[in-house]
Amino acid sequence: MAGHKRPQFVLFGASLTEYAFQPGGWGASLTDIYARKADVLLRGYNGWNTRRALAVLDEFFPKDAPVQPHLVVVCFGANDAAYPLPSGRGQHVPIHEYKSNLQQICLHIKGLSSTTRVVVITPPPIYEDVRRAYARWGRLAGEYLDRTNEHAGMYSEVCVEVAKKLDCGIINLWELIQRSKNWETECLSDGMHLSPIGNQTLLEELLKVLRNANWVPSLYWENMPSDFNEPSIYDYVHPSQELCSHGIEENDREKNHDC
Repeated sequence: MAGHKRPQFVLFGASLTEYAFQPGGWGASLTDIYARKADVLLRGYNGWNTRRALAVLDEFFPKDAPVQPHLVVVCFGANDAAYPLPSGRGQHVPIHEYKSNLQQICLHIKGLSSTTRVVVITPPPIYEDVRRAYARWGRLAGEYLDRTNEHAGMYSEVCVEVAKKLDCGIINLWELIQRSKNWETECLSDGMHLSPIGNQTLLEELLKVLRNANWVPSLYWENMPSDFNEPSIYDYVHPSQELCSHGIEENDREKNHDC
């Protein structure tokens, strides 16, 4: 879009990111908080793993783009940690490859500009009972788990390791969600994706990361300027202010004693 530009925040990930703009989603709430401060762009793709993300990285984040994002929130791993199939088909990515892919993604994005920052979100926890009950891929689907909480935890550990090594912001969503009482049903909607409470938990943690980061310029909303915030002759004026400032008849003053 030509003309006036704000700092860009890009949400880049799989379904946890794609669903972030649903009502009550963490992305929609982030957009509301950063109104007149930053443009929040959604690049979330249901079902994607780090292989697919890496394949389009140059297309999504070209290094020669005239405008580079100030912040990219990267959220991959829930699908990489899916159950490995003997054929090699499906979403699963071996953990060593996941680590390498995530490193390449973060390094590429951090290299876009000197002011491009990255926050990485780990995979969420998995509530296996609901995940099994939610299975909808045929008569026998409920007998097989497509992913486990143990595997999600292993991929989360690697995700945290990569983020710390590359000096990225990090949200350990796997650990964060499980701190909540009754997290299995209150924070997750289907054993993996976030409920409204889960979305709020993630949003609050993201804002905390942005507030505590020692980035210059700061990307925390309270520290960022608002668009067109300077005084204007078109600013709102209540009629009582206009009448009081120009004086009114004495009897009218009695009626308008608040002036």
